[in-house]
Amino acid sequence: MTPAERVAVGVALWEAGDATERAAMRRMYPEADEAEITFQVAVRRFGAELARKVYGRE
Repeated sequence: MTPAERVAVGVALWEAGDATERAAMRRMYPEADEAEITFQVAVRRFGAELARKVYGRE
C-alpha cells in the first residue's frame, strides 16, 4: 500500500467516525441545529471547558 493509499484509508476512517459521532449527537439532541451539533461534538472530543472557550459560550 502506498503512502497516499494509507492516508486515504485514514481519511475515510476519520470521516466515518465523525459521521457516526454526529449521528449520535443528532439522536441525543433532536432539536439542535448544525452549529449546536458541532459544539456538542467538540464537547465530547475536547471537553466542555475548551469547547466553551473555542465556541465563545462562556
